[in-house]
Amino acid sequence: MTWCRLVSSRITNRYPIASIATSTFALMSSPQFARAAAAMSSTSIPSRPFPYQKGAVLELSDLADTISAAEDQRQEAYETSRKIQQSQVQALMTLELDEAASKEAEVKLQELVLSSVAATADRNPREANLSYRLEEFCCFKAFNCFLETGRLLPPSRCEFATDEEYLAGACMGLAQDLQRYGMGRATVRDVNSVTIARDLVSDIMDELLQFDFRNGPLRRKYDGTKYALKTLETLLYELSVTGSTVNGDEPDAKRICLEPLVPKDELEALRKRMEHRDELRETLIKKCRDGQKAAKQSIFALHRGDRQKATQLLNQCEMCITNDLLPITQEEPPLRSSGSFTSVLEEYAEAKLFHVWLYGKVDDQEAPAGEILAPNDFSIEIKPEEYLGGLCDLTGEVGRYAVQRGTARDTDGVKLCLKTNGSIQSALQMIGRLPVGINKKMDQLRRSVEKLERMLYEMSLTEAAGGRAMATGAAESATMDES
Repeated sequence: MTWCRLVSSRITNRYPIASIATSTFALMSSPQFARAAAAMSSTSIPSRPFPYQKGAVLELSDLADTISAAEDQRQEAYETSRKIQQSQVQALMTLELDEAASKEAEVKLQELVLSSVAATADRNPREANLSYRLEEFCCFKAFNCFLETGRLLPPSRCEFATDEEYLAGACMGLAQDLQRYGMGRATVRDVNSVTIARDLVSDIMDELLQFDFRNGPLRRKYDGTKYALKTLETLLYELSVTGSTVNGDEPDAKRICLEPLVPKDELEALRKRMEHRDELRETLIKKCRDGQKAAKQSIFALHRGDRQKATQLLNQCEMCITNDLLPITQEEPPLRSSGSFTSVLEEYAEAKLFHVWLYGKVDDQEAPAGEILAPNDFSIEIKPEEYLGGLCDLTGEVGRYAVQRGTARDTDGVKLCLKTNGSIQSALQMIGRLPVGINKKMDQLRRSVEKLERMLYEMSLTEAAGGRAMATGAAESATMDES
């Protein structure tokens, strides 16, 4: 040991840097340095994230399964639609080549269609774009009927199609096909065939003039029928100028038929059915305003703390939906998916969710209960997209309530609001495929959660400053977002 110290002393005298290294090594080996290093290492490791969301996340797994099953069914309908389209294209290709092959292709196409939809159409909306495929099939059958008889296919021979599909395909779609057909026959100077096509389109137009089409697909196709008739009349005029006439005599003679070219009685019955549906639609729209107004006013009453008025208005909205609206949608199922009715159900879901969140399911809580209803907890059946729409809108009402609690310096109330919105956000993110329209509301939900986090931070600054309000960058940013 004495020899080692002697060597170390000589090295230190000759090399000062070695002296520093020796002293540093001795310092690091001391117990005091070990304790100081342990203390520094504990402060250099960050803490866990702040627990904004304490407790369980909102459980929506059953709703996610329902949405996934509906999407799978929709994709199957698209696949069926593609098969029908391919079969119909093949049938149209054989129509111009071989009459026997055309008949065989038509039989195969009809078997495929009837295996995909009911033989007698009901009023329930079709999945995916199957309605368009049936319109095209009606048009195909109507064109074959024209080639065989020169007349319009009656609705009684299209029982698989709805009234709207029949009008769009067998009437308006046929007019477009006859326009192309007339052009082809005019190319070979077949004035007689062009005249028959013109007469049929003219009679179809006369019948369609009796209908009152509102803005929509039928109205646009109806406008196309007018242009198809004009095109056929122009073709006949141009043929007459070049000396081509029917049977070589009168240039603009209209063919006289003992029987009408269109089934007037059946079309009149169809028109009356559509008029009745339009009346139901107008009634639904008017009554939807009452239900939606009651739901909105119920939410306003909840913010004012008027529980009795809010409960009364919410019950009024439920009665409007149950007694006035649902019977109309049961009589005319397509109105179930109308924008007016779905808006009422979303507003009702939002009001009901907010009411239960404040006062609980049994309406006996004085402080916010923080409960969120599941889709099957509603007394009225609502679709997944309507429930999710109301759930997303609930976060906006919770955010407004959080502002009230923040003004009253209620930190626990703001934490509950933040927990609710954060739980809803996490639950929606865990759903694989959200319905169309809900994704647009996700950005609003994310911004709502961020604003509540800023609010909670600013309240902590106020408490740390002894109750004095402090201007922060987060407060300024939140103010700009509100404006």
